[in-house]
Amino acid sequence: MHFCDYRSGLFDMLVSMSDKELKRLSVLQEICDQRISQSQAAQLLHISERQIRRLLQKYKAQGSAALAHAARGQTSNSKIPEELRLKCLNIVSNQFHGFGPTLAHEKLTSIHGFDISVETDCSQFVDSSL
Repeated sequence: MHFCDYRSGLFDMLVSMSDKELKRLSVLQEICDQRISQSQAAQLLHISERQIRRLLQKYKAQGSAALAHAARGQTSNSKIPEELRLKCLNIVSNQFHGFGPTLAHEKLTSIHGFDISVETDCSQFVDSSL
């Protein structure tokens, strides 16, 4: 019998994981199958034994989904609203065509009063190929 067997209906869901998270999952499963010790797992993953115990506890309680990054799939806190983004891009393409990102940002700030960062402007311009 496996100590960490999550094939019941409670944990049946699709979880996207990075290579690092998949490696953690396989190492934790090896601990559960008693093929390696916690200290060996800590060495394999280059983390402390305390961190292994924390991950193992989380894995036993929530399954493999517990190892995936919690913020995956959520929008960024710093993302500007789509309406504002489109408005800025429209103004830049119509009034400031040919301006570089920094100058376009200066004009958006001084003339139109938009309060967004230069980095946001630059990334938006590159994304929309202006």
